[in-house]
Amino acid sequence: MLEKYGYTPDSLKKVIKLAVIDSISHKDLVDWCENYLQETSKDTSISVNRRLNKKAIMVALDIENQWELYLSNTYTFEELQKLEQKEVKMPKEWLMEWDNSIQ
Repeated sequence: MLEKYGYTPDSLKKVIKLAVIDSISHKDLVDWCENYLQETSKDTSISVNRRLNKKAIMVALDIENQWELYLSNTYTFEELQKLEQKEVKMPKEWLMEWDNSIQ
């Protein structure tokens, strides 16, 4: 489903909004952000516009990092081994803050 969204700041906003309304899992959001970061780091045409994308890149990094912290602070190692990550939801306030912080 998320393949149709190109790796742009506008697409990041759209993907965050999908996570807010539970149209995608928060794990799907994190995976999209990981791909976005990989694409922006290797695409030279994006690096030309890096200043314009800097805020979106920082938000994607924050989403990725907060996901890892949320999992490690919320679940034990044993729980993480059995956990269905697609069922995990970060606080919606975080999603709203990320959405609002992208221009």
